[in-house]
Amino acid sequence: MLLNSPSHLFVVHPTLSLGELDIDRSRVTVDVHWADFDRSILEQIDNKYDLLLLDWGLETPDARGVLDAFEQNAPDTQILVLSEDVPSDDPADRGANELLVGPHSEETLSSTIERLLLQQAYEEAMNEFFRLSTERALLESELQSGVDATDRYQSIVCNLYESRKQAAAIRDELSSDGFDQTLRQLLDR
Repeated sequence: MLLNSPSHLFVVHPTLSLGELDIDRSRVTVDVHWADFDRSILEQIDNKYDLLLLDWGLETPDARGVLDAFEQNAPDTQILVLSEDVPSDDPADRGANELLVGPHSEETLSSTIERLLLQQAYEEAMNEFFRLSTERALLESELQSGVDATDRYQSIVCNLYESRKQAAAIRDELSSDGFDQTLRQLLDR
C-alpha cells in the first residue's frame, strides 16, 4: 500500500454521490465521512481529515464560513471546492487548494481528489524526513562529544531511510505538475 493508512475525506456537499468519487480505482485508500446537515458543521470539524470537499453553492451552512472554519481549526486539511459556475469570490483567496468548476467529469473529480491526497501525504512524508534529518544531525553531534546515543542514532538512521523511501514512492505517483504544485505548497509554508 502506497500510504500507511487510509486518507480521511470530509464531504460537505448535499447532492454529491459516492459513485462520483470513484474511490475504488484510486491509488490511495479513502475513508469518506459525510457532513451531517442536521448538526453544526463546526462540531464536525476535525484535524483527522486530510481533505475537505466543499460545495461552494451551500447557503446553510455558508460555504465561506465552512472554509474559514477549516482554515482556522484544521489548517493542514487540503480543501477542494466544487462550484457550478465560476464564483465571483475566489475560494483560493480564502485558502482553498483547488477549485473545480462544473460540469466536471467523474474522472476529473477522482483524479483531483487523488492528487490532493498524494500531495498531502508527500508533504507529511517530507516533514517527517526533515524532522528525522535534524534529529540525526543532533545525535551525530552528541556522539562526537562522547554522549552515548548509539542506539538512538541507529534507530533514527533506519527511520530516516524508511522515510526517504516513503517520500520517493509518493513522489513517483505524482505527475510532474502535481509534484510542482506540492513543492510550491511546501515552500510557501
